[in-house]
Amino acid sequence: MVQARRYDPTQAEPRWQKFWQERGIFRFDPASGRPLYTIDTPPPTVSGMIHMGHVFSYVQAEVLARYHRMRGEEVFYPFCFDDNGLPS
Repeated sequence: MVQARRYDPTQAEPRWQKFWQERGIFRFDPASGRPLYTIDTPPPTVSGMIHMGHVFSYVQAEVLARYHRMRGEEVFYPFCFDDNGLPS
């Protein structure tokens, strides 16, 4: 396999999505017996567009979710965007 010099999302993302799907990495199983970690997110809205405020606020939650998954916890993170401008 030849290593690309630049990141090409059209090549990399499908490969990683398949990897995550096959292994159930983001699957939530409340009966797993592992400690639960939950991140509450607002319901999605239809007023507005996704903007940089979302990046600022949602990256923080995503980092916490990944950290707790790496610690072996069962993470419930129902990802959606509140796109009415509140994150900014």
